[in-house]
Amino acid sequence: MQKEWTEDDLKEIARQLGKPEGELGLKTGQMMNKSNGAMIRRAFELLEIKSFEKVLEIGPGNGEHVEELLQNTSETRYWGVDISETMIVEANKINESLINQGKVSFVSSDGKMLPFEDHCFDKIFTVNTIYFWQEPGSYAFEIYRILKPGGTFCLALADRSFMEKLPFTQFGFQLYDKESAKKRMENTGFVIEKVVEELDITVGNMGQQVEREIIIVVCKKPAL
Repeated sequence: MQKEWTEDDLKEIARQLGKPEGELGLKTGQMMNKSNGAMIRRAFELLEIKSFEKVLEIGPGNGEHVEELLQNTSETRYWGVDISETMIVEANKINESLINQGKVSFVSSDGKMLPFEDHCFDKIFTVNTIYFWQEPGSYAFEIYRILKPGGTFCLALADRSFMEKLPFTQFGFQLYDKESAKKRMENTGFVIEKVVEELDITVGNMGQQVEREIIIVVCKKPAL
């Protein structure tokens, strides 16, 4: 029998997706890693990482995917920044070996400011976090600020047409379609290099196969 979700249930799902905490947060992190895995790999692929580049992922969750991402890169230095202390602790455990090798670091953030100096990273990407940006305009500028001139930012998200069908997205989610996502990036100063629209096959909350329309906006920060 399919579970009947109460409004409180849906609010808690939304809250945990935005900022996983505690034991339920650990389970949420595992679920997100499975459901977002293909999108994460695709966004990372579109960054076209070169040797010795510095890469930041915004919202890596438990970071279970990081080792796989770095397998085919040469001397890439990876950072992950997350607002969830639960996820930071878990990501540090899962990636202990890579951290000890000096290849990977995880850093906590307040969700408003990114704790890095200007022009730090060659490449930045984020998957399914834009819905939760507290101040979208300011946060987009933070990403722009810490990206090197000529650097690439990949913004990956599920299209509004899919997201608005999910009952929990009415609680604290800001949804986007292709045009509104592009506009958000252009208003920040990014130049849109391309927009990739694909059908992603993922796993739903009940373990069922789900098809969703995804958007990956590939942006460039103009070179000086």
